[in-house]
Amino acid sequence: MNDIQWESLMKDLKTKLPVNEELKDNLRQSFVNKRSKQQHHYRKSLISIAALILCLVLLSTLWPNDKAVPKAQAASLHFFNSFSLMEQLGKENSSGMAEYKGTIYLPMKNRGLYAYDKKGLYKLEAGNINFVRVSPSGDELVYVKDGSLYIYEISSKTSRTLLKSAASQEMLETPSWSEDGSRILYVIKKTSDGVSSKTEDGSDNSTGQISEINVKKGTIKEMTTGSYPSYISGHNAIIFENNNKIIRRSLVDGKESVLDSGQYPSVSNDGAYIAYIKMQGEPALQDIWVADSDFKTSKQVSHNMLVDAWDSDTGEPIEGKQQPRYTFEEPVWSSDSRQLFVYKVFHTNVVWKKLMQFEVSETIAPPEAIVAGSIQALIYRDEDYAHSFFSYDPGYLKGTSPRQVGYKIIKSGQQNGKEFVDADTYLSYANPFYQIVTTRYWVSKGESGYLIDGMEELNNQVVSASSESVNMSTNDEAPQPIFALKDIPQETNWVNDKIFNIVYQESKGTVFFTLNRQKGNQMRLVLLKYEVGSKQFSEIATLGEVEDSGLMIMDSEQKYVAVEVQIKGKEDTIVYDLDRHKMSMLSEEILGEKAMAVHTRFWNDGKLTFYAEMEGRDGFFQFNPESKK
Repeated sequence: MNDIQWESLMKDLKTKLPVNEELKDNLRQSFVNKRSKQQHHYRKSLISIAALILCLVLLSTLWPNDKAVPKAQAASLHFFNSFSLMEQLGKENSSGMAEYKGTIYLPMKNRGLYAYDKKGLYKLEAGNINFVRVSPSGDELVYVKDGSLYIYEISSKTSRTLLKSAASQEMLETPSWSEDGSRILYVIKKTSDGVSSKTEDGSDNSTGQISEINVKKGTIKEMTTGSYPSYISGHNAIIFENNNKIIRRSLVDGKESVLDSGQYPSVSNDGAYIAYIKMQGEPALQDIWVADSDFKTSKQVSHNMLVDAWDSDTGEPIEGKQQPRYTFEEPVWSSDSRQLFVYKVFHTNVVWKKLMQFEVSETIAPPEAIVAGSIQALIYRDEDYAHSFFSYDPGYLKGTSPRQVGYKIIKSGQQNGKEFVDADTYLSYANPFYQIVTTRYWVSKGESGYLIDGMEELNNQVVSASSESVNMSTNDEAPQPIFALKDIPQETNWVNDKIFNIVYQESKGTVFFTLNRQKGNQMRLVLLKYEVGSKQFSEIATLGEVEDSGLMIMDSEQKYVAVEVQIKGKEDTIVYDLDRHKMSMLSEEILGEKAMAVHTRFWNDGKLTFYAEMEGRDGFFQFNPESKK
């Protein structure tokens, strides 16, 4: 190794070795206090220790650990937009969210800071909170409340002030933890009225003073000018935005370099990737990009498009003018760097946003997952996302009455050299109606993975109730009666009123249905089934004094049903275990904040995804009936 190579290696090691700022400060102070005759001894010791550390670093560099897993380049990653547990049916009311090991932390303006997982929504702190980040250990949160910084300790459920804004016309924003949790970057912005400089759609083109605070000591160091700063783990550098440029700054020598144009840079926790929002093209469109932390490669994640423009003042479409379908803001990585969250902002007659979640993978999704994803998008009522699985414009797919409520992948294979996936899609709605549509999806593999090239309906069955009977129609043929309503078994002193819901299980030829029974002013909902082959009725359970029922769905293994009901004016959902004959009320299963209404979405692998209206938003949760054993 010649002198030039050695010097280059030392420079590279210097930039990559993590600096413990607190230790450095302590050592500096201890040196000042020591007598001069001891300094020579310490100097020799430090030289020896430095030499040892350098040898160890060189060894680990030249002979890397066999257990080390090399990171894939950003250009080779694949991003799948998946419906997460925070998918909003209505207007998203959070901003600056964060995630740690499956728990989502949601700041909600003028409401507070909430923790959100598969089981519930929990209020941690009240107030006007708009941004949060989780410490590397997951033990603490730093959040912005009314323009000041606070620390929330999760174990003790207590908050303390980290740094107050110095004046009424100053805001502290977008804090970010260092790799060891000892320091926090933040931005100081001057405002004219003491409020955030963000516009209604969440964009923020202003810059401020980026500073760093030592969490324990409270000492502050000014660094540079910009916004949205983050440390790059393992690189002794930070990333930030300034004047629509993504900039990297060395913490060793303060040197800054422009990496790309863009906004909202966000570094993955492992320091491997940077997500950001980039505008390009003519007309200019915003999209999500992900690059290696050294920007050696990059990849466009989203693909925006033009749509008819809206007048923000009148709330009316502008004839002959177009605008981007959406803009993006505040991407953030999950704690394991395997998911990427971002806010998608829509600009129609009103400005509203939704929180998206991308799954990050080094392999492409198989054809079955693509077809399943397209149907799930329709179950979640997201026409725009459903179209992203197609190589062409499939037209309107989302059903309303009836609507998609479930699916099952039947098989996949090849025909005449073309790949296909067959799937059943289940549709239903408030009326006693159930439809099974069997579709063949033709798929092909492109540069970004599989897409659907075409659809072919193979079979169509409808089971519905009329005033006299329950009927079945196949492939649009005339309906044929399955059983007459008068043949449904009666209960002493009770009158059979009407059928609310129907589910048909084709594999076993069984019709499940709910029936309203009345006795004077009393009413109750009963779950029954009818075996088409044996022509036998069976009463399964009484589900309670239910005033109305809007929907019933069943898992693919026919072990559970979920029934939307109205009891004493409140909308709720009952899950019934058909094997163990046990009933659960989902509003009672949600932890934390009280649910105002509970509705189903769909069954997936024996778990029910459902949503509840609470704290001004729709929270998605999962219920596993097996856990009730």
